[in-house]
Amino acid sequence: LALLQRIVVLDGGKEADRIEGEEISSKMLSLIDEMEKNSDPSLDVLALATIYQEIGIFYYRVDTKQSLKKGKRCLEISRDIVITFGGRELQCLVEAIKNNLANVEARLSGVSIPNEKESDLSSIRARYNCLLQAVGQNDIRTIEMGTLLASKLFNAYHTIEASRLLDRLVIISCRVHGSYHKQTKIAESWRQRLQLRCAFIGSEQQPYQALRYEDDGDSCIVQGPVPKNVPRNDDDCQTFSVPSVEISFSLGTPVMLHGLKKAAHLNGEIGDVREYCKLSGRCVVHLEDKDLKPVKVKHENLRIVFDLPDPKNLD
Repeated sequence: LALLQRIVVLDGGKEADRIEGEEISSKMLSLIDEMEKNSDPSLDVLALATIYQEIGIFYYRVDTKQSLKKGKRCLEISRDIVITFGGRELQCLVEAIKNNLANVEARLSGVSIPNEKESDLSSIRARYNCLLQAVGQNDIRTIEMGTLLASKLFNAYHTIEASRLLDRLVIISCRVHGSYHKQTKIAESWRQRLQLRCAFIGSEQQPYQALRYEDDGDSCIVQGPVPKNVPRNDDDCQTFSVPSVEISFSLGTPVMLHGLKKAAHLNGEIGDVREYCKLSGRCVVHLEDKDLKPVKVKHENLRIVFDLPDPKNLD
């Protein structure tokens, strides 16, 4: 499991990660041979298919012609294992593997993959849902895959969905495996990271942490600047108030719509800032209510959501 958890997060584009990933792949395949010889009961269909799938996905991320061929072979083995030996509860995994295979084959053919980030998300979401059906929410593999899904959601600016998922995963992992379990700590670390709200002031390129609104939302208390890739030293930070109209939002920021007149029915809806429309100068917000289409909104009609409302209270 530790080897599997490690290969999932390796960046195939980095030389050190590529070397480590190839070593892990070799070790896992050797372990499979040994476990099959000893008829190890822990090597079930799900475990075997998952190992080959993750090795295949790793080689896809390495993205050389040779690695793509290796990845394709591993994914084909994974697919055939599930189709041949998997029960009905594992058939959802077949679709995820087929999606992975389609991406590999597209790369081998030199065809660009449209919206690759969303395709990757769909694949991981399918694998997570399959684990939920096959082994349940308490299994450590499900929690680990759920945490991976949350991290991918965050990197794709789906912060609200990621936050809600992590809230559940931390509760489940604490209850079943304890607060000191490695996976509980990883999930909690991600949850804390997602609670940070970053914003930009005026034309400054340096982000600040937004802490709260004051004066009925007319001003925002910020702290920073927030340094990149290094721990923040509180002694170097300043805390001050700025007019809310001078705040712009980093991508992925959860926001609430307010003060809309032509679309007043959307006031109070929450969503993520996914992109900026340079032509109109507005934020493109994807709302949590999936029945509502994404909207382009001016900065002044948005407020940062610091604490997500209980999903039960959204109706």
